[in-house]
Amino acid sequence: MKRRNFIKTSVAAGVASATFANMFDPFSIKAYANGPLLAKLAKAAGSSRKLVVIQLDGGNDGLNTIVPKENSDYFNSRSGIAINDSIPLTDTLGMHPSFQHMKQMYDDGTMAIVQNVGYDNPNRSHFRSTDIWFTGTDAQTVWDTGWLGRYLDIQHPNYPDVAPNHPLSLKIGTTTNLLIEGENLTMGMAVADPEQFYQIISKTDTSQGDPPDTSTPGGRELAYIRQIASEANVYAAPVRDAYNSTQNNDVYPDSTYGGRYNLSEQMKIIARLIGGGLETQIYIVQIRGFDTHAQQIDTHADLLSEINSAVYGFFEDLKLMGAADDVAAMTITEFGRRVRENGTAGTDHGTCAPMFFWGPQVVGGITGNDPDLVNLDNRGDMIAEFDFRRMYASVLQQWFSLTPSDAALALGGEFENVPLFLLDPTSTKPTSDITGFGLGQNYPNPVVGGATTAIPFATNGGRTTLRVYDIQGREVRTLLDSKLAPGQHEAKFHVNGLPSGTYIYRLESKGLHETRTLRVTK
Repeated sequence: MKRRNFIKTSVAAGVASATFANMFDPFSIKAYANGPLLAKLAKAAGSSRKLVVIQLDGGNDGLNTIVPKENSDYFNSRSGIAINDSIPLTDTLGMHPSFQHMKQMYDDGTMAIVQNVGYDNPNRSHFRSTDIWFTGTDAQTVWDTGWLGRYLDIQHPNYPDVAPNHPLSLKIGTTTNLLIEGENLTMGMAVADPEQFYQIISKTDTSQGDPPDTSTPGGRELAYIRQIASEANVYAAPVRDAYNSTQNNDVYPDSTYGGRYNLSEQMKIIARLIGGGLETQIYIVQIRGFDTHAQQIDTHADLLSEINSAVYGFFEDLKLMGAADDVAAMTITEFGRRVRENGTAGTDHGTCAPMFFWGPQVVGGITGNDPDLVNLDNRGDMIAEFDFRRMYASVLQQWFSLTPSDAALALGGEFENVPLFLLDPTSTKPTSDITGFGLGQNYPNPVVGGATTAIPFATNGGRTTLRVYDIQGREVRTLLDSKLAPGQHEAKFHVNGLPSGTYIYRLESKGLHETRTLRVTK
């Protein structure tokens, strides 16, 4: 039995509220689990920043959210459901009238809108497209790790053996999801109610019985379960203490949404945790109901009203707590809706839609062109202007301070940034600026397959490693792993047997690291 299935059937009874079930098969890139490529990054810059991911489950209708108010094709295609009273943003665009407070954030420069985000060859299945967005892959590739899970893998390569004092990520709800799946386990937990979580987990004795016999497969799995459950016990008190150390402020506007997954209540929990000092970096919430095939007008208005209330109130709440500056929020939705309304006053599954980013440090305004409702695909749907992974790369590099090379490893490829955040991440300063440590560009570059390239570097002395990885994160070669005297050095890399492409080489010594890329050609 695979570990994820064993965990799923065994842990639920004992520590269900911590939600360590729903594990996924290991990602094929083994470097993420064990290689020094995953040494902790420069945490001082990015570790204090928090990201809230808001999943608009079902596929948000972007055209009725950010409305092309002067486009006759829009009104002709949606004679029954077009928004005629949008809030003006530009000469050609408006916001849905439910977004009154979002307009205030937009005017304050704390809301960014990126138009027409999607991917090539879009899949219109809820399940498959959600997986694509969660894993950060293209439409043809299937992974079972999430892009944020891989990011956390990079930051915490020895987790859970070496665990931080606070959870790596939190999903508000009863189950985790694919977004935070790491290579070997979920890089976080689900908490529906912090007090209830503490009550349940604090009464769970994870050390009952004799120590398991780790010489057997079953014994090793039992030891693993106990280890994970022990981590939940460790995190129960910090979660409870952060939650109870502050109170929400009365700043959440009323909304008309009465759905099961009330977004405002989820955001209130996160605000208390952040305001109370929890150091968790990533929070995930979900609001359902965006699959608006029928009678869309009222349902969509209520959903957007809830987002309007929850997001605005959340940041106002954090401001009063003095905790807003290091927090950003973003939306994801599996697809937009079709341009043309259907026969039941709704819209069917489409392709691209706008993404939203909020926070004191976002680059406010609109990025991208107005929706093109003339040049459509062969099914009459919009063509994406931005690949969604460009947003992910921008978040990882600009907000969480990953170098471009490390972001490429987390996403399985290089993606051009979109300016989303005002602050220049301090960890993007090359470590070569640190006296006595640095990594130079290899020469020649590119290097012909079968030839040799030289990699210059400097170290402060002590154990130093220099390793080469392919763009998917698999270790290709260890060039150096030994103690060196301080000073300038050079390593030779014999490029034999490697296919053409981009490779990454990484220098590490005494907690410092730097990465660069090289090219191999025929």
